[in-house]
Amino acid sequence: MSQTIVITGANRGIGYHMARLWKERGNQVIAVCRSPATQEGREDLHDLGIRVLEGYDVSKDQDVAALKKELADTPVDVLYNNAGMMENETLDDLNLDTMRQQFEVNTLGPLRVTHALLDNMREAAGWA
Repeated sequence: MSQTIVITGANRGIGYHMARLWKERGNQVIAVCRSPATQEGREDLHDLGIRVLEGYDVSKDQDVAALKKELADTPVDVLYNNAGMMENETLDDLNLDTMRQQFEVNTLGPLRVTHALLDNMREAAGWA
């Protein structure tokens, strides 16, 4: 049975490979990306038949609101909150602005996206 999978941070790394895997298994995949960056020699998500939504930063309320609007009529079976960032911080070289940005992306970002798509997931589960 085909499911609709939404993956944030799907333009590279783990998110990209999960998008490919779920698509290969016959699912409808929606790749949400802040930027369309690709690595040389890698298949483009579009070429794989994956719906790509670019320009959505999970740390920005207005981007998540726009994502909610874009997916308003789309039941979502699986939300894979993969978008993230990691900067090397130590007590010797502490940058609180960078830490705040990481917190916005890695902690609040998944909460924002999950909250925004909660009705889509409830609809897919038959709880709407």
